[in-house]
Amino acid sequence: MKAYYKWESKQYSKNFTINPESGYINPNSNLDLEVTFHPGKADPDIRYSKVPCWIKGGDKLELTLMGKSVEQDTSTTEELTFTTKVRQTTSQSVTVQNTEDKEWAINPTISTTGDDCKGYFTGKSTLVVPARGSAQYEVAYTPQTMTKLQKVKKQEGDQEVEVEEMRTHQGGLFFPLPNGTALLYRLMGTANEPDAEGELRETVTAKRAKSIIIPVKNWSRVSQRFHASWQVEGEADPALFIRGANAFDVGG
Repeated sequence: MKAYYKWESKQYSKNFTINPESGYINPNSNLDLEVTFHPGKADPDIRYSKVPCWIKGGDKLELTLMGKSVEQDTSTTEELTFTTKVRQTTSQSVTVQNTEDKEWAINPTISTTGDDCKGYFTGKSTLVVPARGSAQYEVAYTPQTMTKLQKVKKQEGDQEVEVEEMRTHQGGLFFPLPNGTALLYRLMGTANEPDAEGELRETVTAKRAKSIIIPVKNWSRVSQRFHASWQVEGEADPALFIRGANAFDVGG
């Protein structure tokens, strides 16, 4: 009768995939399993010893998985450039071509160069590419902070000059392909000023104070402190006074 088997995938799924992970095997027959190595970072010694395969009604099997990963080759890196208003999403797609006669299931990796823009670039965890076909992978950029100009020093001839450059949000997109090659994209994002939340119109009687409540929404899951400022358009009026809190907290 058929025997049911299942690999203990929780032990190795971060860096390896065994396909099929579970199923049935006929009596007096062999079953071919495909092991895929997909490390998320450079590591000279990735090892999982004695990974068990549980077989119903029989003795378990054990397999040791070992691998070595190196830094990504940036010589063939392509670049994706994003521009949007802060807290608004923009997307771009890249095409992945399958050169083999079998379906690919790829696990892309998205990273950022710093924690200040962590989570701004996102995409699906798995991309399925049909045999001898292609598939589109969409990358979304949703910045939560604006990018700013920064002063940097550059060499122009014999002189060192100081210029202003945009400090963009930066990240990387990596596709480990089953044929042994890889695709690497550099992600560059620029976040501009947001749209105005709205317009308030009030009629005020001269020489009488009036309080105006302005709703402020916190888009974050954590509490934030907001700093407020205001300015009067047109010519200054010495009889006009505007007062309010310079800072206030809004819960997440």
